[in-house]
Amino acid sequence: MNRGSIYWINLEPSHPPEFGKVRPCLVISNTEQNQHLSTVVVVPISSKAPEIWRLRLKILIKNKDSFVVIPGIRQVAKQRLLDRISILSVSNLESIDDALRAYLGD
Repeated sequence: MNRGSIYWINLEPSHPPEFGKVRPCLVISNTEQNQHLSTVVVVPISSKAPEIWRLRLKILIKNKDSFVVIPGIRQVAKQRLLDRISILSVSNLESIDDALRAYLGD
């Protein structure tokens, strides 16, 4: 399970305002830890615009505009992961790293 991979993930059960249902999510935990732990850290992806810097970042998944929702960051059990959809480009992953640092830092 590599960092930067995008999977369909079952996020149910959820409690508002958490993201629920089966949706694409970006794996942001590092690849080495992902090999050893039974969980991964992900950020959900939405089709709802707009892009809002540091909170929602626009990416393309199979030629479709999508938005990584930074405040939705969460840990999930690997059993929730379904099919892999894609792998994010290095430049997109670097932008998401910048947004995560800004969101999680002081």
